[in-house]
Amino acid sequence: MRRVIHALLLIAGVSLSTPWKRVAPGVETAPAAELGGDPAWSARVVLADLAKTRLLVRYDATRPTLTEWRKRFPNAIAIVNGSFYSKDGAEVRPTCELVSDGLRVRGAGCQRQDALYFGSVPRPPDSASTPMVSREPASALSPRFLAPSEFRAEQWTEAMKSFPALVRNGAAACAGPNYCAESSRTAAIAQLKDGRILLFASQWPAIRRSVGKWLAEQVGVVDAMNLDGGPEATLSVKDEPTEDAIGGLGVGLPIVLIVMGR
Repeated sequence: MRRVIHALLLIAGVSLSTPWKRVAPGVETAPAAELGGDPAWSARVVLADLAKTRLLVRYDATRPTLTEWRKRFPNAIAIVNGSFYSKDGAEVRPTCELVSDGLRVRGAGCQRQDALYFGSVPRPPDSASTPMVSREPASALSPRFLAPSEFRAEQWTEAMKSFPALVRNGAAACAGPNYCAESSRTAAIAQLKDGRILLFASQWPAIRRSVGKWLAEQVGVVDAMNLDGGPEATLSVKDEPTEDAIGGLGVGLPIVLIVMGR
């Protein structure tokens, strides 16, 4: 009996010391430093169970600020910036392809070999227009990362492409001497073995390959890809003052990922 009580006390101690804070059903947040990340990053993560939430991809060429996105989505549980965008004069376009609310938006140019897609919300099968023989198994259409050769835009209502891959198949993947070795404010999206999604953003500069190594070796993610960084790196959770969010006030965010409850 003493051993049982001792074990229960140990479990309770671990639970009490956990860095995770519940934000909403299926959503938790924690400082990255309390998960083994570099304290100098001043970073935060949000962990979302997609069985209880949905991750939306939204694009607006007018570059709304975080405050404006919050007004559009007052029930958003969390908002993180999305992939890169290209600006040619007054024209703003996604650098990489995305699918938002079922509409495919082609990118200005994104042919990098180290890019990945994240398919967030699969398109429901349409028995009237989709032949039975061409349907993917339901398990293949669960939210997941895909190589560019595996991605089919018509299978998703919410999806986004970005680069470079930080983690692939459980191993750190961003090892190049140039972009991966650069230090800047960083944002990323990752997936754990159990399917939950992790969003990351740093208030201060971080080396991308260091972030990838931390995600793979200490957090235990299976796949992860880099998002737009620098001034655009943003992560905000509901019910917090805008000034407490990771990111800069007044920065335009043409592409965002929005965590919504189901």
